[in-house]
Amino acid sequence: MISAVVTGAARGLGAAIVRRIAAPGVHVVATDIDGDGLRRMADSIGFPLSILVADVQDPESHAAAADLAEAAAPLTWWVNNAGIDVQAAAHEVEPRDLERALRVLQFGPMFGTCTAVRRMLPRRRGAIVNISSIQAFALWPRYFAYGAAKAAIVAMSRSVAVDYGPYGIRCNAVLPGSIDTPMLEEVLPPGLDRNEALRREGEVSPMGRVASADEIAAVVAFLLSDEASYVSGAEIVVDGATTARGFPTTPIKL
Repeated sequence: MISAVVTGAARGLGAAIVRRIAAPGVHVVATDIDGDGLRRMADSIGFPLSILVADVQDPESHAAAADLAEAAAPLTWWVNNAGIDVQAAAHEVEPRDLERALRVLQFGPMFGTCTAVRRMLPRRRGAIVNISSIQAFALWPRYFAYGAAKAAIVAMSRSVAVDYGPYGIRCNAVLPGSIDTPMLEEVLPPGLDRNEALRREGEVSPMGRVASADEIAAVVAFLLSDEASYVSGAEIVVDGATTARGFPTTPIKL
């Protein structure tokens, strides 16, 4: 029996990851700021799991999640998934918005990773997956803070892989392209039919569509598993070949 922590698990990609890894022998602790969403997600899972209403900006929230996980079984898997969408160019972003973006998107995963490493070290075993984005390297317009934070997550994951590989801890970053999740839906063009909006969003990929959350969750589950026992310090791009080609964009309007 092992335990796992997944942050930002109430909906979207986080919920899909929980559904993928919750199984006999794996006790999942799912965290999110959305308590109602967590409860609905937990009710839809066919295996027992624990939920914790917590904000990743708070370092103590990660310690509480680790305590809850270790009460059930040794903490072996950790997924830093919680995130927010922040659209603003450098001349637009306000200091308060920049600080919030970095606390959720960068410091949250860093707090979680530090907690996971400390708890995994005594057993010399563990796998950490950090959800980054292809925007770590290939930016959409007006994603100044978001892209910077996601790039930091890649560097952080490499650092952990290098420092703790000798002690049985693996760490990888997953870089998704566009995913059909509530976060994407919130930024689709208003007044446009949802299917048409998703079709247009999917044009950025040579595959002509956005990913489902489960397609990304499948990669996360693989990286956590022993099937990926020699995969560490990697950036796994899951974007339907989006970053394999150049694609014109419209300049931002000043």
